[in-house]
Parts: sequence; C-alpha cells; structure tokens
Amino acid sequence: MYGSKADNLIRLRDNGINVPEFIVIPYDEEHDLSSLIPDGRYAVRSCCSAEDAVDASFAGQFDTYLNVAAPDVPARVAAIRGSFAKVEEYSRQKGIDISAAKMNVIVQKMVDAELSGVMFTANPQGLLNESVITVGRGLGEGVVSDKVDTTSYYYNLTDKIYYYDGREDLLSNSLVECLISTSVQIKELLGEYLDIEFAIADGKIYILQARPITTLKTDDPLILDNSNIVESYPGISLPLTVSFVDLVYSGVFKGVCRRVLKNDKELDKHSDVFLNMTGHANGRVYYKISNWYTVLKFLPFSKKIIPVWQEMLGVKNKNYDKDDVKVPFFTRVATYFNSVYELLRVPKNMKKLNDLFLVINGNFYDTFRDDMTPVELKALFDEIKVKLFDVWDVTLLNDMYTFIYTGLVKSRLKKKGRTEEEINNLISGISDLHSMMPIRTMVTMAYIKDNLTEEHYNNMRKLYIKEYGDRSLEELKLESRTYRTNPELLDKMIESYRKDPVRLAETRESIMKPRDSERPGGLTGHFLKKASLGIANREISRLNRSRIYGIVRLIFDTVAKSYVRDGIISDETDIYYLTVDEIWGLTDTPSDMKGIVAERKEEYELYKQLPAYSRLIFSDREFDKSHLSVNSYRRSLDDCELAGTPCSSGVIEGEAVVINNVNDAEDIDGKILVTKMTDPGWVFLLARAAGVISEKGSLLSHTAIISRELKVPSVVGVPGLLDTVSTGDVIRMDGSTGKIEILQRSR
Repeated sequence: MYGSKADNLIRLRDNGINVPEFIVIPYDEEHDLSSLIPDGRYAVRSCCSAEDAVDASFAGQFDTYLNVAAPDVPARVAAIRGSFAKVEEYSRQKGIDISAAKMNVIVQKMVDAELSGVMFTANPQGLLNESVITVGRGLGEGVVSDKVDTTSYYYNLTDKIYYYDGREDLLSNSLVECLISTSVQIKELLGEYLDIEFAIADGKIYILQARPITTLKTDDPLILDNSNIVESYPGISLPLTVSFVDLVYSGVFKGVCRRVLKNDKELDKHSDVFLNMTGHANGRVYYKISNWYTVLKFLPFSKKIIPVWQEMLGVKNKNYDKDDVKVPFFTRVATYFNSVYELLRVPKNMKKLNDLFLVINGNFYDTFRDDMTPVELKALFDEIKVKLFDVWDVTLLNDMYTFIYTGLVKSRLKKKGRTEEEINNLISGISDLHSMMPIRTMVTMAYIKDNLTEEHYNNMRKLYIKEYGDRSLEELKLESRTYRTNPELLDKMIESYRKDPVRLAETRESIMKPRDSERPGGLTGHFLKKASLGIANREISRLNRSRIYGIVRLIFDTVAKSYVRDGIISDETDIYYLTVDEIWGLTDTPSDMKGIVAERKEEYELYKQLPAYSRLIFSDREFDKSHLSVNSYRRSLDDCELAGTPCSSGVIEGEAVVINNVNDAEDIDGKILVTKMTDPGWVFLLARAAGVISEKGSLLSHTAIISRELKVPSVVGVPGLLDTVSTGDVIRMDGSTGKIEILQRSR
C-alpha cells in the first residue's frame, strides 16, 4: 500500500514482532505533526514504491534522518518529500519509469541502542544456509556507514553453529540465538532471503526494518553435503588430496554412467554431472549431492532406492528434487535393463576387480624406483589411472547392491518383529572380513613379540608394511603419514597395545574368535546372504583403495624430493599444497612455486579455525571464506540424554575421551571414544576402546561394521554429540538401543 518498507513494518508489528512505535505519513495527506509526535527522538525515513524495484539501484537517492527531536520532525518530513525531485531526475537519467511512485514517510520512535546492526538471512556472497549478523556499538547509522568497528557473526542454519570475525565479541550466545529465532519468524511472514535492521537495548531486540535481498540467485542452488564422505576425509584436506579426489570421483562416476546408459551420445549430455560429483570449500571435501541424486535417478525404481541410499549413507536432510532426469524413452527403457544386468553381475565383477588390483599393485612395486624422474612418475601415474578408472566404478555399484539388500533385510526383519539389536547382529555376522586382517595381524605381533627374535620381528614388520602399510588413520588424505611412509608409527602402535597385557590377550581372543550367528531361511536368508557378500566385497575394496592411495602417495612423495632438489618447493611436504594438474604441469614448465605454497598455507591456517559444516548451500558456485580472524563458538548443551543409530550391541559405562584430532589420541585404553566421525584406519583405536560414539555415520559406515566385528559397542549418527559430551564425562551407552546418558560431568 505505502511501499514495502512501511508495509513490512505494519505486517511485522501486527504479527507480534517487536517493532518500535511508528506512523506512516502518506504522500497526499497533510497533518499537524505536533499533535501526532510526542516528545522524544525519532527516525524519519522515506518510503517510496520506487525502492521496491529489483532491476535498479536507488542507493543514496532516498533520505533518512536519525535521532530527530520531536519539534524538528515536520521539517524532516518536508525535506524527504522535497527530495523526490532528486529521485525523479536520477530516474530520467537511468531511463527508469517511476511515474506511479509516491513519496510516503515513516516516522519511527528511536531506540536508545547499545548495539545496532544488520542481519542477512542468507550470506549475500551467495551462501544460502548461512545467516550473517553484522553489529556495532551505538546507532545503526554508524554500522551501515562504517563509522564504528563492527563484528560479523556467521551462523550455519543447518548445523546451528557459528563463528565471528571482528575485534570484539559483542553478542552473547543467547542474543545470537534470539536474533536467528526472530529472523525465522520474520521469514515466515516476508520470505526466505531478507535484509533486517535491528537494535538492541537492555538486552531486548527491536526490528527497525526488513526488506528482501534481491541480488541472490536462488533458482538452482549448489548443495555440498559431507554425509559419508566425511568418514574418508575428516577435517581439513590439502589441495593435492582435494584435486585427486575430484579426479577419482569424476572418473569413477563416468564409468558408472557408461555402464547404465551404454550410450555415448547421451553420456556426453550429462558429462557436467558426473564430472562434478565432489566439491570443496574451506579445505574440506563434500559431495555435490544434487548430482548424486541425478545419477541415482538413472536407476530403475529410483524413488525406492534413494531413501535406502540416504539411510545407509546417513544423509540427514532427505529433501531433493523429485523431478525425473529427462532421457529419451528408449534410452530410459535401456537403462532399466542395463542397471539390472550390472547389479546382477556385481559379485562377479567385484571378484574380477580384486584379482586385477592384485596384479596392478604387484606390477607397480616391481616397476617403481625411488630415483625415477617426475616425467617417468607421471607416466606411471597415468598408466595406473587408466587401468583402474576403467573398472573401479563397479565398487559404487557394489555399494548400491549392498544398500539394496541390507534395506530389504531390515524391512523384512522389522515386519517379523525383530529388534534393532537382533537385526544388527544378523547383518554383522560376517566372518573373516578382509579389512579385519590388519588389526588381527598387528595384535598378534604385539602379543607374541616377546617370544620373537629381533630378526624374526623385523621380518614380520616388513611383511606387515608390505601388505597393510597403507591402512592407517586418515589414510585417504595423501598428506597423512602411514606405516609405509613412517614405519616407526607401526612400532608405536604395537607398543600401545603391549602396555596392558591382560587387555591385549582379551582383544586377541575376541578378534580371532569366529562369529557365529543364526541365519534365517527363505527369502530373508537369501537377501541376507547377498547383503553379507556386498559388505564383504565393500571391505575388500576399501582396503585396496587404501593401497591405491598408498601408491599415489609414494609417487608424489618421490616427485617432491625431485622438486626440492630443483628449487621448485622448499620442503617435501609443500607438494601437498599443489594440485595434481599443477604438479604434472611442472614437468613440462618448471617454475618457482614457493610463493603459491606460502599463500595457501596461510589460507589453510584460516580454514582450520572455521567450523566443519555438514552442509553448504551455495546460490551458484562454491567459494572459500576469507577473513582477518575467526573465533569459533562451541555450543554447550545441557542435555544428559542423547540418541543415535545403534550399531554394535552392549551396555557399558566409562569415561569419555573426545577426539578432535586422531594424532592426539593417546590415553584411550578402556575408554569410550567420542568423535565427529571415523575413517577405516580407526580400527587400530577401536580395538583399544571400551566403546565408540560418533556424530556422523550410518549402519554401513566403517565404524559400524568394524566395531561389530571387534565386539565393541557403538552408536553413530548422534546429533549434537560434541556440543554435549566432554572429555572426562562419565557416560553410559547402549549399543543395542542407541541411547546415551551422561552420568557425571567432568566440569
């Protein structure tokens, strides 16, 4: 009616939002303002419908007067009305038709603000699930005109965590949460993406005005989600790892799409999808999850498969675009036949892949020399890449095979009244998992070490490194040190088991004991057999995957030695701050990369301070954050009961140890490990723990599978875990129900 500025204030006020008292002076009405304006101070603002234009900027054309004394209000109202001539002249110059626009005026009671600011319900840079609150001391005029120091708070709406950038922490946690809560109410009234001005006095929030953010592109957002992939790439991953991950996933998904489509012409139409399956922001690796849904939609019965896939991968946000991928009719029919055919052949193709990998792995170590030139190493890298990418995509089909049959087993057993614990025990009754061999061998070495000669032990040590030297903590980060790169880490781990001989003997007996479980017959038994085969093959491929990364790590470590000698980088570890393309490009055109490395190291120091978000929704392309400083908040929740997905049965009480960095995991024996997520290398820590709880994960995550094999109680997918449990808390966990209780606080 008056223009969005006034109309929005009226709507907010009428719906219970705390808006300072105001009146609107219509353009065509004359009033004796002295009778309307009691004594006090006021903000006098223009309210013109031309301000609502989304395709033109009127910045600086409309006047606002703050802290106006009551007797001076009429003059300010007249001045704003008179300024309309300036707006008309600006419009003529820009070719904008504002013939229908009228200049109304808002007179609003001033808030004697201690703090004022602006809150964007989406980051205007293009991050849709991040609110930004910029606040400074005093009136809002000083904030928007940069006349006072400000602090900006960046609040992730998915994870409900935030950090601030600024010299001073001006807002308490309760005020931040209250502002976010208020913005949610306002969004329900005015729309999703808003620019909201506010003031705070005596701890109370006043909304001064709210208007849409018109500069954001929101029709086709890019969603990054770390479900499942965070298990492989926890925390920060350096540029070499990130670029290699992009390369691997692009190659593997192209192979999957080729199997399903079997149509190169149609394949080319969707190349932008499978070439962009992963993304990265702030040094962390994510799935570009929208593209994953696109690939899944090629499969038959995708609407049934996607929910199963979401559950197995632990995807929390289940929303996705339900529209089908547009594929010609006969191609669509062919994908159904192709998908079924490929899924039926998964076990056979997985065996072929495992046999092929043994050949490729053996040939590499027969060929590799530590004096190879970068050119020779690049040729070796390219050869292995071609051989593996042509066949490695079957591991993704095996994942789908496993998810489908596991989902069918769970569904049938639930209908028969089986408990979650019984279902988990049946699914986990898989003996001789290939991925258990490293821990069984290591525990045996620790157990018998006193009975071995030094020569015998060293021979066992060399054999272990040859077979399992790439299985270690954070093994899929190329910058991680493994037992192969640093054999002393193996000695350290073995000695950690030997500290407690009694527990070592119990652990050895437990992991060597065959797992016997009742197997149902009929169709359920058939599905269970298929699921078990899929899980077993999944674990074999995961161990082989660690070996692939071991090969790649060795190649780039060797390149690094050469580049240090040539003065391209200063230190061998600097290689990890370069991308795959940059490293191989230097073989043709050597150049000094020390400056680029130094710049990236500085950027990564900032990334380390940023919270680890589970989901980022960008309006267009992903981007990295850039700040002068970062101060992260850790929410402190007072809940004493939590719940997650039960994975390995058993009820235990014990002291919690929160692990944020696996390299700092020292005093863990007999304690309950509490962490954001785990990776396959955690098997060596789980064998020493009384239990494990993770904020991320699903029934088929590596933590779940291995903890069941180790008979260590586990619960995964626990929301708010790290905000609730602290090191030293005494907790009780039930791996059968997923229930967690904090019995005693450490603080």
